[in-house]
Amino acid sequence: MRIAQLSAYQVHIPLRRKITHASFSRSESDSVVVRCQLEDGTVGWGESVPREYVTGESADSVLSQYENADLPAVLGANWNSLDELVPLCRQITLPELSNAPPEYVQRGCFGNAARCALEISLIDAATRATGSSFSAIFQHLEPCLSLLESQQSVRYSAVLTSMRPLKQYLLALIYHLTGFQKCKVKVGLPGINDEILLQKIRMLTGRKMDLRIDANEAWTREILEQKAASLAPFQISSIEQPVPHTEIASLQNIKRHVSTPIMLDESLCSLSDAETAISEGYCDYFNLRISKTGGIISTLQLAHLAQQAGLQYQLGCQVGETGILSAVGRHFASSVKEIAFLEGSFDRYLLVENVINEEISFGWGGCASALDGPGLGITVNEERLQKLTRRELHWDFR
Repeated sequence: MRIAQLSAYQVHIPLRRKITHASFSRSESDSVVVRCQLEDGTVGWGESVPREYVTGESADSVLSQYENADLPAVLGANWNSLDELVPLCRQITLPELSNAPPEYVQRGCFGNAARCALEISLIDAATRATGSSFSAIFQHLEPCLSLLESQQSVRYSAVLTSMRPLKQYLLALIYHLTGFQKCKVKVGLPGINDEILLQKIRMLTGRKMDLRIDANEAWTREILEQKAASLAPFQISSIEQPVPHTEIASLQNIKRHVSTPIMLDESLCSLSDAETAISEGYCDYFNLRISKTGGIISTLQLAHLAQQAGLQYQLGCQVGETGILSAVGRHFASSVKEIAFLEGSFDRYLLVENVINEEISFGWGGCASALDGPGLGITVNEERLQKLTRRELHWDFR
């Protein structure tokens, strides 16, 4: 198999409501969607959702990396099996940009979104061409095979973002009444009393709801210790990204001082981040998001690294993902065991328009079925994609 044509699209997605947390607020999102057509005519799709405050990337930087790369040289090799495709995906290298933020370059995460969209499109095309499911790629990713366990259905967590209190409380009650078992609550916003907020949410969701919180870098180490103590009565399962990444060293050996498990997100974007977190004792959980960690292969590798270190992991998502990344996350979730918390597939609840024809959002209680192949098991509506596209690039490999 060989690529015949490749296209990249900057896709602008309006959101149904504004999403706010301590680091950012947005009512729209930009994705980069990649279309990969093989010589036999098979088409595969990939997506990433670059975030400047996560990996230093934007949709513009992703497209600039593509423009500055000789993609036919990088991706022009022939492969005859998924075993041969895996090394090609792992070796995707893109040029550094002169204006790339040095801190993200040093951490090895600048370019993750650019690699993610390319990798997923290749795997989707290859598995479609062979009539197999996208999930088949996991069987070719040694030594991570110990993580694999096929599931016919998965269960997503609810998320309470920052909004007007009345709406937040109403949504918390809806989550309880519709059977959700786990819920994440955004905290750390100025003017909001987190103790009062969680007291009311706990009352509305009931004692059985598994509650965790996400501070989105809003606190210091000192505030974290105070908050962990004051929030203990609400039985919080984990505290996500309590401090800014620039202060991550303050979390060294945090387990000795804070009993509530700590999860890293913005500080967990690369292999280097993960190795440092493990060696310095920064956390108990990794929040794995496929776009920020550079694709499906590296995400599985990070899950394996966490498992080997005795840590747990969550599969998260980026706000504004279209159905392409939702499908990728579903394949990961239905193939990988021991995922502590699962987020994603918010499509119909959040996007004004989606780029896929199928409805794959989670249903009652967060439940959703595994997706069948070939490939991702979804079809992209190219007419709708074009309507949402702001900029596009094309390459002919022939």
